[in-house]
Amino acid sequence: MLRPIQLFPELTDTVNVRYKVIFLNNVFTFAGLASLAMSMIRWNADPFLGKVDLLFSCVAFILLWILHRYHKMVELIASIALWLCFVQFLTVFFVGNGNATRSGLLLLILAAAFYLKGRVAGYSMLAILLSLVIGNHLLGLFPSDYSDLDLLSLGFYLLAQFFIIHNYESLRETQTSYLKALNSDLEAQVKQRTEQLAAANQALEMEKLNLTRLSSTDHLTGLSNRHHFETKFAEYPPSASRKTADALILIDIDNFKTINDTYGHVLGDTVLKSVASCMQKHSRIYDITVRWGGDELIIYAPRTTLKQACQLAEKIRKQIYALQIDQSGPITISAGVAVLQPGDSLSQLLNRADKALYEAKQAGRNSVYAAALA
Repeated sequence: MLRPIQLFPELTDTVNVRYKVIFLNNVFTFAGLASLAMSMIRWNADPFLGKVDLLFSCVAFILLWILHRYHKMVELIASIALWLCFVQFLTVFFVGNGNATRSGLLLLILAAAFYLKGRVAGYSMLAILLSLVIGNHLLGLFPSDYSDLDLLSLGFYLLAQFFIIHNYESLRETQTSYLKALNSDLEAQVKQRTEQLAAANQALEMEKLNLTRLSSTDHLTGLSNRHHFETKFAEYPPSASRKTADALILIDIDNFKTINDTYGHVLGDTVLKSVASCMQKHSRIYDITVRWGGDELIIYAPRTTLKQACQLAEKIRKQIYALQIDQSGPITISAGVAVLQPGDSLSQLLNRADKALYEAKQAGRNSVYAAALA
């Protein structure tokens, strides 16, 4: 069966965790080394900021160690790291005067928030940033060397970054939805075509079995036909190593021509079908029942002695005689029994059975005769 194609496979939780672990691993390593370097650079000029950088360098390396040991806690570790970086960057922004590029840290933390925790966390952090920066400038809680124009520019930068990330996320979600819908449609089409193909294959197999059955079965009686029996006999020739040979019972319905002439072919067909059904019902499961031609029928009995085959033929003769068919009266059969001998062909076996059948007819019909063993 065809499998639906995944145009846009969804990321599993395991894959998402792995990506975040890789990202945080790189962030913690870089942040730890960068903070350590900055603490050494700032220590003489501003001991407080140097200590802050050293503290956050230690925190970054601790989080890196925790991340390596507890991968499943990646969401909690990401939240802790995000807010610690947020506090560190705000501290540097408010306290680290004389560094005009420190506002770039706020843009960095905002982008990280959108990636690690999604839109809600990103929006919340943006609102807090703008509120703290503008509030500090208006209230003067921390001395700042930023002018009104610098803060206005920073606000525009933050808002611009927000709109860029927002539009990117919206576009990505739209494309994802479109690809998922396209993938669902394709999966539905593939499933439909697969079901149609499976149904067609099933119908073809059924038709093949039908044709096989029709080619090997007599349509009137449901018995194996002559061609099928000849083919099976040729496929499994007798073996001299068998302890028990096969037997063949050749059956002829007595006075069948008279039934057809007197009552018509419809009743004749009914008699033929009833006799065939009785043969199938009372023969053994491994016996082969055959319509040889006209009103001549065969029971091929594998691994059966002459005595056993005669007993089987006599049993079937009695069952057929007990059949109740309107108008025709009691139905009788004559049967000739022969045993397959080494080197026999089917025609030789049939010839001996036919001679036994002739003797049964000559003896007054409604009887079973066996061919003499060589």
